[in-house]
Amino acid sequence: MGAVIGKGGKGIKEIEQATGVKSTSLDAKTSEGAQLRRLVLQGTRAQIAQAKSAVEQRIVMVLGPKAAEKVQKHWSAQLLEKKRTETGSEAAKSGVRGLSEFVLHHGLKAVMARRLAKLDSMLQRYTIRHFKPMKAKPANALRGYLASLFKYPQRWRLEALYEDGELDGEICETVPLRTSAVVGRQRLATAEDAEEEQLIELEVNPSLGVKEASKLYGDVQDQHCRLHRMGNDFYVMALESQIGTLVDGQKIRHQDGPVPIRDGTTLGIGKYLVYCEVGNEAFLQDTHSFVCDWKP
Repeated sequence: MGAVIGKGGKGIKEIEQATGVKSTSLDAKTSEGAQLRRLVLQGTRAQIAQAKSAVEQRIVMVLGPKAAEKVQKHWSAQLLEKKRTETGSEAAKSGVRGLSEFVLHHGLKAVMARRLAKLDSMLQRYTIRHFKPMKAKPANALRGYLASLFKYPQRWRLEALYEDGELDGEICETVPLRTSAVVGRQRLATAEDAEEEQLIELEVNPSLGVKEASKLYGDVQDQHCRLHRMGNDFYVMALESQIGTLVDGQKIRHQDGPVPIRDGTTLGIGKYLVYCEVGNEAFLQDTHSFVCDWKP
């Protein structure tokens, strides 16, 4: 780790300036008395991912590929050992705020905690607020509860948006579909429209590199899928055959052709979630009003 930090902290300062993270060096000792130095990175998920990539590159430059590979294997072994011994509350720290306390309160084990932490953040927050087991053991009740939330239609997401103040907010963007639209990576500002077709852009930071960007945003292609209207019905069609598009939890690929979209259908594109509402403007306004009026 000293090779990463550099003399007088020069190396880590360069990484901080390039990525925007803040770093803290911690010294500790193992049970055998060996000296350890850990580097704690603070920042957004994108900044941390970019900083981790820079740290790995610096290790390769300083130690060489073979020594860097040994270091990576050592880190992997440490991570595996940590997973074997960590509690549910510790395993849930990678999830949303309050998940560790939720896991501790219900006595959930690390395996279930890691599963919860991998769910989309909206589902995590909704579960924390609304899961209240009555008779069954919390772990068993939670499995059934999550299964019910996964089922179509997931209209509870409208309720979740309202509770988060984002039903008509700015973080979750609502895009009206005209006739058809391609969903894919956000284009560069210099890119020109080759066609008049509507484009729904999903942010992916290319400066992170393919590996780190995939960890943060998932695998989102330039043209991932197409939403289109035929008559009074709406359809989604995957535009590639390697990654696929999740439609209500079922993966479709290009060879599957158009798949119908219903009111309440959810699309999984990389780590992005697209919630589909089907209806005219008056119908959708009534639906949103019902959610707002129904909640206390």
